[in-house]
Amino acid sequence: MSRLNITRRIFANNNKFNCFSIPIIDQMIPDKIVITHLDKNTSRLYQQRNNSNYESYSKLTGSFVEKNNIYKSFIPDIEEKKMYLHEYAWENIDKWSDKTALVCSITGRSYSYGQLRRLCGRLATSLRKSNLRPGDTIAIIAPNIPEYAIVVMGASEAGLKLTLINPIYTVEEIKKQLANSETAAVITVPDKYPIVAKSILEIPTIRLPIIVINDGSSMPSSGVINFNELLSDDIEEFENTGEKTECDAERDTLFLPYSSGTTGLPKGVELTHRNVVVNMLQQNVKELISESGIGNDQEIVPIFLPLYHIYGLIVCLCNHLGRGDKLICMPQFSSNALLEVLEKNRNTLFYAAPPVYQLIINDERFKKRHMESIKLTMSGAAPIGNEVLSKFFGRIQIGMTFVQGYGMTETSPVVSKSKGAPLDTVGYLVPNSNVRIVGCNDNNMGKNLGLNEVGEIFVRGPHVMKGYYNNKKATADCFEDDWLKTGDLGSFDKNGYLHINGRLKELIKVQGHQVSPAELEDIIQGHENVADAAVIGIPHERYGEVPKAFVVVKPNVKINAQEIKDFVAKQVAKYKRLEEVVFIDVIPKSRAGKILRKDLQ
Repeated sequence: MSRLNITRRIFANNNKFNCFSIPIIDQMIPDKIVITHLDKNTSRLYQQRNNSNYESYSKLTGSFVEKNNIYKSFIPDIEEKKMYLHEYAWENIDKWSDKTALVCSITGRSYSYGQLRRLCGRLATSLRKSNLRPGDTIAIIAPNIPEYAIVVMGASEAGLKLTLINPIYTVEEIKKQLANSETAAVITVPDKYPIVAKSILEIPTIRLPIIVINDGSSMPSSGVINFNELLSDDIEEFENTGEKTECDAERDTLFLPYSSGTTGLPKGVELTHRNVVVNMLQQNVKELISESGIGNDQEIVPIFLPLYHIYGLIVCLCNHLGRGDKLICMPQFSSNALLEVLEKNRNTLFYAAPPVYQLIINDERFKKRHMESIKLTMSGAAPIGNEVLSKFFGRIQIGMTFVQGYGMTETSPVVSKSKGAPLDTVGYLVPNSNVRIVGCNDNNMGKNLGLNEVGEIFVRGPHVMKGYYNNKKATADCFEDDWLKTGDLGSFDKNGYLHINGRLKELIKVQGHQVSPAELEDIIQGHENVADAAVIGIPHERYGEVPKAFVVVKPNVKINAQEIKDFVAKQVAKYKRLEEVVFIDVIPKSRAGKILRKDLQ
């Protein structure tokens, strides 16, 4: 499962990351956690904005352990809002319709909230008139541009499902997601048009020409739908057409991001309007939110975490649109681009990942003045080492709030979150949710465990996904009744804080990216000279983990490791490429045929 790691956690080998990975960030949970302490200077800076939170949490009363060791949040349950995502986003728009909603960091093109609302309504009308019906799936393959938000809210209003595709994917990877999601139309940018055009050739569900967003670069000469024409002034806004969204906010799917779950190939995660809206409400309770909120000064938020991922999509984009904040969309990430955004804007919130903090530490051009307006930062995508965090706060010399939490694609995404929590925890559960810690050793298998006992984290609540798209078996395997099995190991302490202690699943994490061993094994076994293969993750100083393949060749065949590496590299994104290839006589397997990966470590 994709992991939301907005947490202060220390990876055992204190990974160092390549800053160039930022445009394609995914999420990570560490295999092992080592708790250390910040130096005195960093601790002082950290606590300047967090001491008040310790006091507020100490005032929370009542047990967080229910009957049978079922854990709940200290925070009182909230009232759900039964509405579509776009209704949530525009609920308070009259308060800030003239304020800037979105700005492109490269071109400077921007939209006010009033403009954004009108354009989303026009897009919904245009999509419906293009023979797309409620429940159909559309895909977006694009970097972080302002129009991403128009697609998100337009799809919501039209009652469509939206699947989000990593823009660095290869033709084969795009084809797999389009086919599995049964996509009817694709929206992209000129730069990605050639690869998208190849990807849709064998997709029978595609009903429309490729829709291309005019982002200022050269448009294809013919054979496409110009996205901007779908937003023209003569198109009536959807709410005025008499048409209805015509989907059930509680049961019908809104987003279809892809996750590998606890094991296996990537699967479409069905998130409903209810899942997404409830989770934003859960995140925004006063105990977990930053100092400002709806009705206060407008936050300014640079967005370079990818919008195709659940963290960037919901925590950064949708959540802050619903709060009337100003979002600076960064289609490209580099130290120069970040410096420019920090120079031009009085940014107040900073969603980042360890490579960004490392970049700031290592680039002497970043000064205290670039960060002094920021009140709160979240670290996501990968574990942040003690050394990195200490150096970051030591360099900027600013006492900003550092937020911690835990979540995954399948929970829309936040399970726990807090600012000011102890640095070795992932905070309190969000309201309206429960967690069980379930034993997975021979002596406690299947039992609900008590405080300070480590087991698999099971989650229940209105933010938990509907299931995996067109995959009943994977859905059944992932649930026990209405409890989602996360594949992560955790425990609760006496104060109600959740700790993450490792993971059960087979996923490999490369620079924060999910890499499915099964996906790579399937590709390797497609080589004409390969009889069998297995893939595991091995530690890497810069990237956290990298894939290592064990290959069994067919009899009387000669093949070398580089040939296997090249064969795989042609079919996958760069972060999935094999680091090592070892030839062996047989892949160790259980009686049931399951690969015994521990024997390969």
